[in-house]
Amino acid sequence: MSGLLSIKRENENLKCNIRIFRRLVFASTVIQRIRILILVISGFLIFNLPAHSQSRGPDRTLFETNIGYGYPESICFKVKIGSEIQAGLSQSFDTHGFGPTGLEIYYRFGYRPRLMDQKPWYGMAGFAGYIFDVDYVKEYKLLFYPRAGRSLYFSNKIGLNFDIGLGFPMGRNSAGGNAISPLLPSGSMGLFFRF
Repeated sequence: MSGLLSIKRENENLKCNIRIFRRLVFASTVIQRIRILILVISGFLIFNLPAHSQSRGPDRTLFETNIGYGYPESICFKVKIGSEIQAGLSQSFDTHGFGPTGLEIYYRFGYRPRLMDQKPWYGMAGFAGYIFDVDYVKEYKLLFYPRAGRSLYFSNKIGLNFDIGLGFPMGRNSAGGNAISPLLPSGSMGLFFRF
């Protein structure tokens, strides 16, 4: 009898977990879905570290932080993981506080310099959206920005990243009186540190 009750409780717990999952994924707002996506990607990157550390060479870097300025993201702080293919999170800041948060993917290509551990050229694609409440009119809900760029190295661990591309705003807002263009110039430059 006790075995039957424990199976019934496990079944109720499973149903409750499924309801919570459905509520989080299907009945949530876009902002909540972006937050969940960032949490899932962050968890994947954190728990996937041992596999990367065992497969990379002894002199390869894994983490990269970047602080810089770009358009349309203003002042931006980025964290990336990987070597040839990098996944990253970016958080922009402006005069009002937090700006859009972005998810970015980088692919490095070209000839690798002899004393460096990474190729200098890269292609990047990113999505940015507002996950924090801001006290100003948002011109768009989501921005897709593909870019091409180059890294200039001061040493094996420090250098500058420059990139340029286009931005495609989605969910544009014309309520503020000045409608945003469907195509924006996009670019950034920043100082990076590798670990």
